[in-house]
Amino acid sequence: MLRKTTTLVLPALALAILVPPAASTAQAKPDFSGTWTFAPQRSDDLPRKIAEAVGPDFTLSNKKSEQARVWIRRWLEGFAEDPEKRILTIEQTAKEFKSGTGDEVNIYYFGREATSEGPAGGNLKVSVAWQGDQIVTDEKQAKGKGRIRAAYTLLPGGKSLQVDWHLEHDSMKEPLDVRLAFDRVGK
Repeated sequence: MLRKTTTLVLPALALAILVPPAASTAQAKPDFSGTWTFAPQRSDDLPRKIAEAVGPDFTLSNKKSEQARVWIRRWLEGFAEDPEKRILTIEQTAKEFKSGTGDEVNIYYFGREATSEGPAGGNLKVSVAWQGDQIVTDEKQAKGKGRIRAAYTLLPGGKSLQVDWHLEHDSMKEPLDVRLAFDRVGK
């Protein structure tokens, strides 16, 4: 009797060693939670990119779109100039992703689209999804062509974060694409 048990147990142990359970073969998703500080030396040149995509910091006519464009420019420049906006805070759970600088925090829910108010008014359709090891947020105007898309990538070692940010709006000369680098505070 002992011999039969040993004969069955040894192949089962060998199989368990060679073929790990499915749960251990799936890699855990990165955790972006934490406080991050802006690293301008590893980021794109924001003033230059903003000027190219958005245009001058004054209105060229009385059109409402010109007012929106200037407002967008000032909002973007605030990130580069305001020390409070250089700190990015992220909270991530299995159900939601919260990300923001200063007192502007956006909340996204995995698996469902939500509606929020845009920075200049109007409704936005917002979503968040995993794309490989990246978290991608997407905010689209319900009416119009405005869009903000951000792809968050945790770099090897977990001490640096890259955010590839895309902004488009009817009032802009061209879409704005920037790479923003952040370093983890603490941990």
